[in-house]
Amino acid sequence: MDVVFLAPFGFSSKNTTGRRLLPMARAFVAEGHRARVIVPPYDEPLLYGESWVDSGVEVCCVNGPKSLGQSLPAQMWTQYRLAQASVKLVDEWAPDLVHVFKPKAVSGLAQLLISLRSKRPGIVLDLDDWEGRGGWSANEDYSRLLVELFDIQERVGMRRCDAFTAASRRLEHRASSLADGREVMHIPNGFDQSAYAGWNLDKASGERDGVRGSMGLVPADQLVLIYTRFFDYDVNSWVELICSIAAIWGTAKFLVLGAGKFGQEASLSDAIKGHGLSSRITFMGWTEFETLPSFLAASDVALMPMADNLANQAKCSPRFVDLMYAGVPVVTTPVGEASTFITDGLTGYVAESDQPDAVAAAVSRALTDGDTDTIREQAYLRVHEELSWSSLTVSLADLYERAVKRAVMV
Repeated sequence: MDVVFLAPFGFSSKNTTGRRLLPMARAFVAEGHRARVIVPPYDEPLLYGESWVDSGVEVCCVNGPKSLGQSLPAQMWTQYRLAQASVKLVDEWAPDLVHVFKPKAVSGLAQLLISLRSKRPGIVLDLDDWEGRGGWSANEDYSRLLVELFDIQERVGMRRCDAFTAASRRLEHRASSLADGREVMHIPNGFDQSAYAGWNLDKASGERDGVRGSMGLVPADQLVLIYTRFFDYDVNSWVELICSIAAIWGTAKFLVLGAGKFGQEASLSDAIKGHGLSSRITFMGWTEFETLPSFLAASDVALMPMADNLANQAKCSPRFVDLMYAGVPVVTTPVGEASTFITDGLTGYVAESDQPDAVAAAVSRALTDGDTDTIREQAYLRVHEELSWSSLTVSLADLYERAVKRAVMV
């Protein structure tokens, strides 16, 4: 089977294209099929018009405008031109099916253009965020008009496809409510061995004491890792949580890996300073993906709390996989897709709620648990055995075949 994967943006170790689309395409190719990926050029201007092969997957960076422009009309026009260029590539390749990632912006527009044809390939729509009103848009500084446009694109896109893949149970439920007989397959974000090729966990483990020493820690200190993009838990909640843990654990230190789009780490730093805790927290920002193991190995516990809102209910964060693969005990909240990764007392720790005091109590459980080695082992096994992309996509080709048959019938 020949499938084209339409990407919403360029490659990154943090976004949908890098953490979801590409590993899914690699797993599909490993089963003996053919996969091609089309990415827009505005995230990868140096790759404008270029093509290459990644683990058997053909990748093409669209030959089109290198930037979106400043005004909303200019951005909309540019995205339409890029969608046209993407569809032209689809026409040249004549695949059996197109798998569209995100029903908005360039990929969503290309999906619409393809779906309007009387003779077309099958279309599968992948959902990994609640894109419109009340969902992911709440984490951005989008104009009200743009939020409405994305909301419309999302609803239209969900009606103009032959099947769905969904990263979370919340999105699976949403798609099922609109499916009208179309198939919906739940595929959470998984473990891609090739993505971790640059990770030397044994080396990182050996560097643990050195990394902790460089941060001024002594052996009795507990290092609490905050691995965040700041959209899953707001700054005020982080302040309350850090203060709660610091009050209970006088020897706890904190390491923040990550940054917010709107300078939330600076706001957190200022707030922590006001509580007299600056000496106990280190901000690293985003580090290169290959350097993460050293910091993860140095940590005693990692915090991944998710506030109970629509965006997080629909989200499936691949950061869980990073932490579990590296063997860091994870504390999270009973929100959304967290349960796919963390089973309380088995592969990590789940707080009773998303409230800071409940999360702090779960951290205390993690730090006093005498059997964290078992937690680390079970977490590692889960990502390898249950959450590998080869396991998660074992029925993907069958879904594609049924979607192609439906496309012929409509």
